[in-house]
Amino acid sequence: MLSTRGGHFEVERKLMTATPFDILRCHLDGGFIWLEAASNLADARARLKTLQASVPGDYFVFDQASQQIVADCKREVRDDL
Repeated sequence: MLSTRGGHFEVERKLMTATPFDILRCHLDGGFIWLEAASNLADARARLKTLQASVPGDYFVFDQASQQIVADCKREVRDDL
């Protein structure tokens, strides 16, 4: 619950900004699935690589501050299959 009484709003806001980078996976229906959050861009990019290696797919990092996609990792499409 967000409230300005007793500092509750400040606590909620600090929790939300502690992990400003959301890591998401693109879903087949065109939507996306939130997976986790990261506290910095370097960690988020490293996590994209780990996710891509274990479960190939299209992933991206969304920066809550700028409201922009700041990194992505797309599955490779192979022509030799």
